[in-house]
Amino acid sequence: MKTTWKAAVVVVAVVAGACGGGSKPVAPPPSAQAAQKPVGVKAVTPATKLEASVLQATGSVRAKQEATLSAEASGTLTKVTVNAGDAVKRGQVLAQLDTSNARLTANQARAAKAAAEAALEGAKTEVERARTLAQSGSLARASLDKAEVGYRQAQAQAEQAAAVLASAQEALRDATLTAPFDGVITTRSRNEGDYVTPGTAIFGLVNPQALEVRAPVPEAFVDRVKVGTIVKGTLNPSGAPFEAKVRSLGAVIDSQTRTVEVLADVLPTKDDGAKLRAGALVELDFSNMMATDDAPGQAGVFLPSQAVNSKGQQGFVWVVQDGKAQRRDVKVERVLPGFVRVVHGLGHEESVVADASLPLQNGVALQVVQ
Repeated sequence: MKTTWKAAVVVVAVVAGACGGGSKPVAPPPSAQAAQKPVGVKAVTPATKLEASVLQATGSVRAKQEATLSAEASGTLTKVTVNAGDAVKRGQVLAQLDTSNARLTANQARAAKAAAEAALEGAKTEVERARTLAQSGSLARASLDKAEVGYRQAQAQAEQAAAVLASAQEALRDATLTAPFDGVITTRSRNEGDYVTPGTAIFGLVNPQALEVRAPVPEAFVDRVKVGTIVKGTLNPSGAPFEAKVRSLGAVIDSQTRTVEVLADVLPTKDDGAKLRAGALVELDFSNMMATDDAPGQAGVFLPSQAVNSKGQQGFVWVVQDGKAQRRDVKVERVLPGFVRVVHGLGHEESVVADASLPLQNGVALQVVQ
């Protein structure tokens, strides 16, 4: 009996010890402790407009009409009528080569053509007489065939003489160098007495009234640039204003710079406008092309691209609300490299987690850090 009682006492003591231990707090697992700590994040406030500098593209001015005028014949320059800086008109004589040999050749070709035409006239008379006699039976068939052959030969010789004369006259014209369009002489590389051959450069000519701007525009907003749109620009470094009209958009994207070439025709300027010259550097302002119905001009809700997790126009951001993460679905459009415009789902005063790729969940406590 005593032994049995002792065993029961031991069992009761063990049970009591277990029950007493339950009054002590049980330490939560390490994962639970980590979930309770706020997640440190960086936050950004949406911008209401983009800086003007990111909506500008640096371009260069070039002439739409520019040419190097070269000799088209061999000979000695006997006359040079213009110098660098002179304004010229289309068709104006700029230089003259010695035409002595060319004129002699042309005269010989003219005489040969006259002789060939006379021979053709005689052959025509002979063949017509032969045809009449042959019809009456007074001329043998062989004689008619001979007259027909002579007539065709005379025709060929007349055509050949005409071609030789045309070539001689063309060579005579090539001895005179004329301006192909209105413009200004930029260079003069030969003088009177110089011997030139076909291809020898003599003048540089440019039309300063027909200028265009070539500007590489980032692919992110080039689709907003429309042909026919008027773009404002400034001359670098003077800052003098001018306007240009977009004429064409490039068909390819530069693989290195991720830009598309835009060509714009420079519009006539007022007296106080920029005096543009080919080769000048300019800045084109495309901010007016960022307008939408809801956000004219540069206004809108803009975020860095990294703050938005998106595919196409649909995406989401993490909004910091009452110290916790809240997922917010948004609609966006890309406007510039590194920037998107939020067109729906976000206000401009809300605080947004700067990195949308963080593994957050709704309701997770956040701590905004600098």
